[in-house]
Amino acid sequence: MVDHARIGIVDMGSNAIRFMVAETTGGATAVLESHRLPVRLGRDVFDTGQIPEATMADTVDAFRRFRATCDRLAVRHVRAIATSAMRDARNRDLLMDRVRLASGIDIEVISGTQEAYLLKLAVATRIGLDSGRSLLIDVGGGSVELVLVEQGQVTNADSYRLGALRMLQSLRDADNGEAFVDLLHRHLRGLERRIADRFETRPVDRYIAVGGNIESLADLVAGRVGAQRTDGVDSCQRKDLEQLVEELARLSLEERMQKFGLRPDRADTIVPAGIVYTHLGRLAGADRVLVPRVGIKEGLLLEVVQGHFEAFAAEDHVDVVLSSCRAMGRRFHFESEHAETVLTLARQLFDQTQELHGLGGRARVLLEAAALLHDVGVAVNNDGHHKHSQYLIQSTELVGLTDDERHIVAMLARYHRKSVPAREHEDFMALRRRDRTLVERLAALLRLADALDRQHAGVVRGVRVQIGEDRMDLQPTLDGEAGSRLALEAKAVAEKGVYFAQLFGRQPRLVAP
Repeated sequence: MVDHARIGIVDMGSNAIRFMVAETTGGATAVLESHRLPVRLGRDVFDTGQIPEATMADTVDAFRRFRATCDRLAVRHVRAIATSAMRDARNRDLLMDRVRLASGIDIEVISGTQEAYLLKLAVATRIGLDSGRSLLIDVGGGSVELVLVEQGQVTNADSYRLGALRMLQSLRDADNGEAFVDLLHRHLRGLERRIADRFETRPVDRYIAVGGNIESLADLVAGRVGAQRTDGVDSCQRKDLEQLVEELARLSLEERMQKFGLRPDRADTIVPAGIVYTHLGRLAGADRVLVPRVGIKEGLLLEVVQGHFEAFAAEDHVDVVLSSCRAMGRRFHFESEHAETVLTLARQLFDQTQELHGLGGRARVLLEAAALLHDVGVAVNNDGHHKHSQYLIQSTELVGLTDDERHIVAMLARYHRKSVPAREHEDFMALRRRDRTLVERLAALLRLADALDRQHAGVVRGVRVQIGEDRMDLQPTLDGEAGSRLALEAKAVAEKGVYFAQLFGRQPRLVAP
């Protein structure tokens, strides 16, 4: 936990760049400065795939000024993230290099599921999510994030390329009246087909909308029917929101600005965003829309304050990652009892061999994720399932993991059986050197954990490790009177432990309890 520090936060969205400086003292966090600059990274990216020179110059200048602010306020740590437009930009590396050179700030391009994780973090500070079903919607400039939270756990997190600015760009040949609205609804029908089954049998208990457009819409509704609050959070009736969006859609851009006092960069995107919010609210069976007035920048700030950028091991973050892994496992009908047993054993092996591997909390989370998903490839084919597991994990976004971390988890699943990491393996050698070392050490532990449940019967419930000069004894905690049934586990430990011995100079062996 960061105790006393000043922190800089940057959220590079498709429609604007948001800068924030906050101070944390004794567990309390206060925002010192917050700015929004209408730098539209997505304006050209969604058309050409490139960030033009003028937009690059504006972005670099914005970061240079933010660095001056951070220096003036003695900011100790700066975290900058970029979302949909930067994910799509083919020349993003050039912009990132220029920003780094001008300001010393590194930009991290995050995935849609990372956005979803940060969104959940932020919303949970304003709205209780521990009971019932909550649907979180963030309509950004380039993408729409949908996060389904059940009993406090993220069960689905999806990102769709239906952001307000992206839709505005792709449908700009239609006028801003009925033709535009009709085309947008046609786009949304494709999304509806993909997610409708989540709400067919049970609507959500809370429909939570996030983003600058919904905040502006809520303010306009409040001006008509009066301010509404639900459990201390701003809210509005979906029908009132729909009526307002329909009226806005009939007006020209200039009329929206004049009648409702909207900024130019809000007046154009507010209609496609409003249509998405109301369409999804209707699909989810929600009559009321909650507007917590937080976003991913607040989630990012909370993540930094909690120390995730260093340790990656805060309890709530671990829960989010493992919940996402379990959801993936269920989709592929994984053998959950074996997966949970290997998870328990992998944790115990990691903790008790710390003096050998020297890894920290972030590595432990990656090992736990791999323990749950190592056999998920059986859904494709049992033969060579370790390779199928690698492919499935790499192809599936997992909430709370970066793309690089998900790739490491996939490599761990690849090496839980059969061959071990080797120079002739192209995917392994494509990793950075430090990540190759991480994969080697964690794979050695995962192979042992899997060996201890060789029968997939949960015979070994726990393990106590004793490290000697040239060997490592594994004393199992058994499920009942199972001592005579450990022949397969003992053989597997001896075979899979060879790699552990090569790395750490201790040959593992299973000893009688």
